[in-house]
Formats: sequence, structure tokens, C-alpha cells
Amino acid sequence: MQSSTKFSHPGAPNSLMSSLIPEPALVISPHLAATIGLEEAALLSYLGSARHHLQGKTSQGFLWFQLEASTLLQHLPFWCATDIQRVLESLRDKGILLVGSPPLEEAGHLVFAFNQGASIPPSPVAARQPIGSAERRANTLAANWQPDETTLTLLAQRGVPRSFCLDQVAEFAHYWHERGEARHAWGNRFVTHVLREWRQFEQQQIQHHQLNVDQEEENQPALLADNWTPSADALEILEQHAEIPRTFIFEAIPEFVLYWREKGERSNTWNARFINHIKRQWTRYRHALENDNEPRPIAANWKPHPEVFDILSLAHIDTGFAQDRVKEFVIYWLDRKEARPSWNSLFIQHIKQQWQKAHQHPGMQSTRERSILDALTDRSWAD
Repeated sequence: MQSSTKFSHPGAPNSLMSSLIPEPALVISPHLAATIGLEEAALLSYLGSARHHLQGKTSQGFLWFQLEASTLLQHLPFWCATDIQRVLESLRDKGILLVGSPPLEEAGHLVFAFNQGASIPPSPVAARQPIGSAERRANTLAANWQPDETTLTLLAQRGVPRSFCLDQVAEFAHYWHERGEARHAWGNRFVTHVLREWRQFEQQQIQHHQLNVDQEEENQPALLADNWTPSADALEILEQHAEIPRTFIFEAIPEFVLYWREKGERSNTWNARFINHIKRQWTRYRHALENDNEPRPIAANWKPHPEVFDILSLAHIDTGFAQDRVKEFVIYWLDRKEARPSWNSLFIQHIKQQWQKAHQHPGMQSTRERSILDALTDRSWAD
């Protein structure tokens, strides 16, 4: 992005000292202000005027401009940098503005584009049509929503790894799909969500002495040990910050170890991988089983919830392996005639235990010593 060309209103502070002519007023459409907010309309009007004094650069189908923070504060003296950033985020969330720079106080400048074709920048006076178009584009988020390349590129420019962005998609899509709210520019909302998660992750790295590598960064990448367990810091993030039950976390350790030992891959970020693994599983588990808490006997024709197989797939367990064991699971519990609150969670537990048993190498010690009946009847991790 090329440096911005600063512009001065005839009535900027220096000229006011030698002239009684007032500085030009911001032209704000009453209809626009009623639609998007007075502060938003004021800032949009200013940026619409400012673009005529700036040299834009076309990138990814948008015409981008850069303004120094000092210029913004000079021409908008009724706001501080925090105020301007707040209004910028509001315009971005409404799908009106694209922002390609860090927060104003951090970057010292603003990189922005109007959310429409680069060849038709909005007029600060007649801004009704772009807003109306944005309103007509409001829609709910699909369950299988994925961010586009422009969104991922914007996040990459902010220093967020692509893999981290993609790890946030499932949780983001599930949350907003369940809410069923119509919104503008889901890509912009996803950017805000990912940046918040990334800042928290970076803070956790600092607070916990580079948790994501668990001090392994100083060492050469290594195979995962068969007795590997997550660090205390990793458990703290999953339990306290992500609010995932400890028993759920520990149930997932054997499958994680088994999968990566069989792949034979070397890494020095096993704790970070485990954190992402558990978060993905917990999101799907909570969605599939959150309404499955009424105790009842198992039905003779019982079938697992379709998302159960998705959860097992996230645990790297073959779907066919699980499907082949549905019948024996039903027969076992029909014979016991017990009422249980969550047959899906018991089935997940059963399959994980069976998968570990079937694939455990000779001589490898199990991470837990208990019978199949204990494994099947213990659902404390699902409470």
C-alpha cells in the first residue's frame, strides 16, 4: 500500500488562525444517519470526501486507500483514536467498509476500502444506494459456510496463520447458524471473530511461556511418546478458557496419541495440536448431544445421531468401524434394560475404547486400566 497523501481542509487549524472562514462542514444524509447511525454516517461522509485527495490502489477487486491517524484526528477533532476505531468497526460489521489495517492506535494509519466495486466508490452525499444494496444482501449463515480467499488474505495480512483461521470456521458457523440471524458481510464478522481469538491465543502464549510449543520450540521436532499427556497449561486453556470438562479432554488423549504415532509424524507443537483437536470435537459434541439428556431405555431400532460419526471422524476413527458395532451395542443394552440419559455419548465412548483396543500396538500401555463395562457405564465426562 502506497503512503497516503495528506490533505487539508481550507479551515484546518493553521488556516483558522489567519482566516475567519469556517472549515467545511461534513455533509451527512439524514436518511443514511437513521439507517446506520449518526457517528457511522459522519465517518463515512468524511472518508468519502477524503478519497478524492488520496491515491488508491486496486487489490482483490477493491480500491484501497490509506490515511494517517494524525490526519484523521486533525480533521475529526471531536473524536479520539479509540472513538474512530469503534465507529470503523461498526461500519465494517455492517458490511459497508473493509478495513485492512490493525487497530488505529497500533498501526498509526488506516487502510480502508468501500465494500462495492472499485470503479464506483460511494458518494458521501448520495450514499443511500450502497447501503440499500447491503441491506438487500443480508442473509443467515449456512451451516457449511466457509470464508472466501479475500477474507483469508485479509487475516493473513494481519498476521493470522491460515490454519488458525480455518480452525475457527466450525465454531463460528455453528454459533451463527444456530442463532438464525440475518447479517451483512459474514466475511467481515468472521475477521472480527478470528482476530479476537488470535489475540487471546497470543496472550496465552505469553502468559504461559509459549504454551503452544510447550518449551519444545528449543528442541528438534520429535515423535509423540506413547505415554504423552497434555501440559498443565494446555489443560488450563481447555478447561478454564474453553470450559471443556476435564473428563472429556482425558477421554480424547488415547485416540490422539494413537493417530499421530501411527502416522509417524514429528512435531514440536503437540500441545497446540491437541488444543485444536479437543476444541473441534467439543463443538460438534455439544451440538449433537446438547438435547440428549432424558433418561430412557435404548430402543431396539436405535441408531446413533448422524453427527456422532462426525465426532468420531474428528477423532480419526473410521466410520465403517463404528457402524459395524451399532448392533452389538444395542443388544448389550437391551439385555441390561437400563435407562440412560445419553445413548449417543455412551456409544461414542464405547467406540473410542474399542478403536484403541483394536489398534493398540503390542507392549503399548493403555492410558487407563478399566473394563469395557466401566467404560460403557461411565458418562461423567458428558455431564
